[in-house]
Formats: sequence, C-alpha cells, structure tokens
Amino acid sequence: MVHLFSRFLAAIALCATFTTHAAPGDLDTAFGAGTGKVITPMGSGFDSAAALALQSDGKIIVFGSCSSNSAFCVTRYLPNGTLDTSFNSTGKAITPIGSHDDSARALALQPDGKIVVAGTCLNGPVYNFCLARYLPNGALDTSFNGNGKIFTDVGSGGSFAHALALQPDGKIIVAGYCYNGTADFCLARYLSSGAPDTSFGNAGSVITAIGSDTDFAEALALQPDGKIVVAGHCRSNINTQDFCVARYLPTGALDASFNTTGTVVTTVGSSDDLVHAIALQPDGKIVVAGTCLVVSGYDFCLARYLLSGALDTSFGNAGSVITAIGSDSDDANVLALQPDGKIVVAGACYNGSADFCVARYLPSGAPDTSFGNAGSVITAIGPDADHARALTLQPDGKIVAAGHCWNGSNYDFCLARYEGGPFDARNCSMDVDGDNQTFATTDGLIAARVMLGLTGNAVISGITFASHATRTTWPAIRDYLVSQCGMSIVP
Repeated sequence: MVHLFSRFLAAIALCATFTTHAAPGDLDTAFGAGTGKVITPMGSGFDSAAALALQSDGKIIVFGSCSSNSAFCVTRYLPNGTLDTSFNSTGKAITPIGSHDDSARALALQPDGKIVVAGTCLNGPVYNFCLARYLPNGALDTSFNGNGKIFTDVGSGGSFAHALALQPDGKIIVAGYCYNGTADFCLARYLSSGAPDTSFGNAGSVITAIGSDTDFAEALALQPDGKIVVAGHCRSNINTQDFCVARYLPTGALDASFNTTGTVVTTVGSSDDLVHAIALQPDGKIVVAGTCLVVSGYDFCLARYLLSGALDTSFGNAGSVITAIGSDSDDANVLALQPDGKIVVAGACYNGSADFCVARYLPSGAPDTSFGNAGSVITAIGPDADHARALTLQPDGKIVAAGHCWNGSNYDFCLARYEGGPFDARNCSMDVDGDNQTFATTDGLIAARVMLGLTGNAVISGITFASHATRTTWPAIRDYLVSQCGMSIVP
C-alpha cells in the first residue's frame, strides 16, 4: 500500500498542470465572448435567476422565474457562456407550474443528470411548495409524480419553499416557511418518485416555531450523518429579526444535541439580521451569511457555529463578521466554501445603483486581501439594478455568479465569472471514494486505473462502494482528483 501511495503521489506530480491566472477577482475573459459576463432574456418581462448548478462536464444550469409567463424557467450554458442548444433545442425551458405566480428558488442536480427545482406556486387560492424535475435534455420528467410537477400545502395559510437538497438515497428535502397564523420554519421530504416520504415528520412534513413571532427559513444543508440544518431569520419582537438555525434528525425531529433545543437564535447587527445562505465546512462547522442592519445601512454579515450550536468564537469578532462593501446598503444572498477553507459570498451592493458584488474571506473570517480590491469586487453587468442571487465554484477555482440585471425596460438572467486563483490548499488523500477509509480493492484500484489512463465507467467497473461513500460515480471521482489532487484528466 505504501508503494501504491508513492506511485499515486508521483502520478499527481506528473499529471498536475499549472495555469497562469489573471488576478483573483478579475472577470474571466474566457467567458461571455471575452467580457466575463452574459445576459440572457428568457421571457418578455421580468426574468430573475435564483439558483445555479455546475454539471460535471462544465456546463452551467441556471434556474429562475419568468414573470411574463408566470413560470419556472431553466437555461443551460456551455462552459464558455454560450447557450447550449442541445438543451430543449434553444438552451431554454419555460414551464408554467401552478395556476399563476410561480416563484423559483432552488435547484439541485441528481447523479443521473436530472434537474430538480423548487419554489412557490399559486395552486388555486393558496400558495404551495412546488417542485418540478427535468430530464437532462430539458424536457419535464413525467416519471416524477406522473407529470413532472408536485404541489404541497404544508401550512394552513400558504407554504413558501426557499431551499432544496438531495439526500444520498435520492430523497428530496425542501425547506421554507409556512403560515399557521404566523410564519414558521417548515420542511417537506419526498421520495425520488415525487411521493411524500411518510417516514419524515408528520406524514412527510415538519413545522417548527422558533421565535415568538415570524420565522423565515431561507437555506438548507445536509450533514454527512443525515442531519438537516436549516437557517433563516426569526422575529422575537416587533422591531428586530435575528439569525436563527435549526438542526433536525433524519426523522424530522429537532436534534436536542444542538444547543439543547435543536435551535439557536443569534443577534449580529444592531437591528434586523437576515440569513440567506448556509454551507457546512468539512469539520462540521456551520457558516451562514446574509444581511445585517447597522447604523449606516445594511452590510454583508456572516456567523459560524460549532457542531454543538455554539458560536465559533475563533471566527471574526467572537463568531460573526460584518463587512461594508458598497457606499450604501449591501445585500449578501449566497455563499460557497472553497476547498482551501476560504469563504466566498455574493449579492448586490449599492453605489448609486445595485451591482453584482463578491467578497472572499479567509477561514478566520478576515477579508482575503488577495481577492479583488482588499477582499471584494463590484461589477456592473447591465445599465442598472444588478442582483447576484446564485453562486457556484468550478473545480479550477473560478467563481460563477448569476442573478438578474436591468436591461432598460425589464430584467434578464445574467451571469458573471471571476478568476479565483488556484486554491492555496487541497484535501487530497488516498480516500478516493470518500468513505473515510482506504482500501486496495477500492481506492487503490481506482487510482491505478486512472494512472493507466482509464476514464469514465471503466474506472469504477466492478468496484463495490461502501454505503456511506460520498464519491461513487466517475464525475464525482474525477472532480475530486482534479480539484483536490491537482490532476489533469481528460473527461
């Protein structure tokens, strides 16, 4: 095994390629016909991108709402930013889901390439959670609930889905808020077929009151042990909202090992604190990001929690960070964690008008001064009112942000891609399949096949993976070897 490990490291050294990058934070001129930006009209009115995902082949999927059609809309781009016409023949798919007023929020890719999306749709007189699933070619997947669509009324006064995650077993978890006199956190879980998972909560759904007034769940993440972490903002009095986080067991019950109650509420700014995004570090720490009201207006703000639910006092100022970026209010909408532990946050910043803005932090919470202008970059995409609402990281370190931009008369989908620079640290080990163990018959065999030049299913043919392995497909293994081990592999 030691000999194989040496060969593996030697192969990494031979296969690694090092590319000269522009400065971190610069727009990527290989994207968007040399500009680093892409603007795409979807419908004839207000088009707003809300979610973003990267396929293993580098194609970019963006999901949002098209108000002129009152519909979900999805588009797919080639890695250079041009529309992928193999997706629904035009690169775009517009799908009415409810009777009116479909609001898109979240997107996830299944290992088989199917696209699961979620949001809120008017279903008769009441708003419901609504989901749709698309085939990789952009057509609705009619094997999903019989017609490709699902409606779920969780609360008695309307249900609004804001976040989505896929479990390793294929089950789909959706989180948002539901009205039962007031707004509370609510979750629903579905089987891969689209049927409610009746083993979860109360016949497939959970409602949780956290503060004494309205509670709005905005973001969702899954721990490796199957626990579900949901973050948002909660109002405990009429004047202010605070960060709030809840952790659930896989059954849907609150996890009493998290802050003893399963929930935690945190004051960060001087008044309203609004969480919009969440991510889990490899060590289990929970990072949330959003917008906090301070004396001069709203600023980017982050907090980091230990697995216990306590604030991580080694992060920022006793567990939280507040950053002013623009000359006026700043609204942080999304975050992503780099393999080297750096934290990327994106949203909208106001300098007379709203522009895309991206900030990067060191793992300590300090600004990463190697990125942009002392840790942040502000980018005008359209002539006015640009809002980044989705974010993803490519294996090569590039940062893709998506949202909506004003075109002079209405809003369009828009994207920007930034240079991230090579990751400063990688998490490369012989545990190729991510099961926290190293075996000659799995990890060693996979490594040997890759070193021999095999790709695709030939790499994993005949491999028996542990049930808890996190990398069991060739795209996942290839991305790990490229992004974490520095290998150059032909797809």
